[in-house]
Amino acid sequence: MTDTSSTGIAVVRGEMQPWSDATGPRTPAGGPVLTAFLGDLLPPASHALVLGPHAGGVVEAVAARSTAVTVLLRSVSDATELHAALAATNVRVVAGALDGLVDEGGPAYDLVVAADGLDRVLGADSPEWDWPRRAAALAGLAAPDATVVVGLGNEFALTDLLDRRPARDRHGDDEWRPLHDDPARPVSPDQFRDALAALGLHVIALYASFDVAGTAHTLLDVDAAAAGRPGHPAVRLAVRALEAAAARQPLLAPVAEGADNAARAGLLGAVAPGWLAVCGAGAPRHTAYADAGDRLLVADREGGRWRVTVTGGGAVTGALAPLDTVAEVPDTETVERLLLRLAAAEDLPGFREVAARLGDWARTDGAGLVAPLDDTGADGDALTRGLLAWRAAEPATPAELLAAAWHRFRDRLIGGHHRHPWPPWLTADDLVTMWLGMSGEEADAAVLARGRHLADAVAAAVDAGHVEADLQAVLADAEAARVRSVELAGHVAGLERTIRFRDQQLKARENRLRALRSELRALKGSRAGQLAEAIRKVAVIRDPKRVARAVKRRLR
Repeated sequence: MTDTSSTGIAVVRGEMQPWSDATGPRTPAGGPVLTAFLGDLLPPASHALVLGPHAGGVVEAVAARSTAVTVLLRSVSDATELHAALAATNVRVVAGALDGLVDEGGPAYDLVVAADGLDRVLGADSPEWDWPRRAAALAGLAAPDATVVVGLGNEFALTDLLDRRPARDRHGDDEWRPLHDDPARPVSPDQFRDALAALGLHVIALYASFDVAGTAHTLLDVDAAAAGRPGHPAVRLAVRALEAAAARQPLLAPVAEGADNAARAGLLGAVAPGWLAVCGAGAPRHTAYADAGDRLLVADREGGRWRVTVTGGGAVTGALAPLDTVAEVPDTETVERLLLRLAAAEDLPGFREVAARLGDWARTDGAGLVAPLDDTGADGDALTRGLLAWRAAEPATPAELLAAAWHRFRDRLIGGHHRHPWPPWLTADDLVTMWLGMSGEEADAAVLARGRHLADAVAAAVDAGHVEADLQAVLADAEAARVRSVELAGHVAGLERTIRFRDQQLKARENRLRALRSELRALKGSRAGQLAEAIRKVAVIRDPKRVARAVKRRLR
């Protein structure tokens, strides 16, 4: 191992320069979710190893629980920048590859954190180790009773299955990693467990990992994910995380629809973007960790209920303000799924009954809540708040809060191309007004405008922001545009036919007028016409007074 006094880092074989894993399409593993997870999990350690690119917050969390920490990065520039940014004094930063660290030898580590996985731990000159060989090297660095946290990217992830880009366009030189096609790589939770067990690493907890370009968004216990069903809390968390992960990715179909189908088959944990395994002693405290905007959500599943705790972000921002931070929600589907099912079946009496229950709930137990229907639970005949809840920053009437819920429901109903019984020419305000009436509230322009404002605020807080339209939606919109163009073409053809008929009528009327004018001229030029004109003049002369008046006017 070589020490470089100029940079303050150590170097082993396999370092990459110039190179950076911090500026590519995938940033180092980190974020508040991962930091909170490790804060609950990590035991005190004498010598810890952070393997691969991790954010400074993760390294600081490990350093706070360890006597000495070694951080291995393959990029010299990344190692130099991390060393300069760290406040902890018990951290030694090493630039080099995993094979170089193994060859250097050293004491066994009683804590190993490789949450980023093992795809960015080899250099360009390293041997082409497949995933089992890299995992074996990691296991060889750990002490027999060590706590090991290791991540694995899933090649069977739903975001990859629905990626409409060809394989040659999915990876670039700026995300260099060995063996994109690795037949020995685990591609399911069970395979991941078995592969680690074969190396002597006993998995005590396995989480489905949903990240946005390296930053952890949601960590969900794979057993809870497998047990979840469409619309239930576990699936809501996973769908929200998948939509965030695929926000700017070109997709073949909506990722939420695929996640619901996977959940119905009990395979939601198998199609996550990755997994995070915990090996050794101890266990994580919570079933799920999730990013809730400027807040952190942790949840525990016990029996048929979820206990949800939301921390941070207590300040009022925009139109919404955070609600209470602790709640219990049932493990049931959402009101939105129930309404979508009724709308698809054209069960209008059932839809009205649920809408009336929603109105009663909004005026009693749910008073003051800005409750999007895609996160509001249906618990038998009762309704309950969702995992995330807000109140309006300014006082709002039940009608305005219900208008916000119905506006969001309409956006997701129409935007998701769901089947429904209402005519397509009804505007958004018409639909919301009708649904508000079902909920027992009257709508006017002010109520609709306030509801629209609150619904937009919920979308900004919950949704993934700009989402590139998937191919299925593009094709559906194209088909709708084709049908509309055919309808407009038929309408234009009907108008053209009507115009032709009117033109023919006008021509016939003009010909008739010309014929009448010709008959009139012929009549005036005939003897009978001349005789009639003479008689008219004689009749005038026979009235002396009239002639006298005419003469006087001329003399003047």
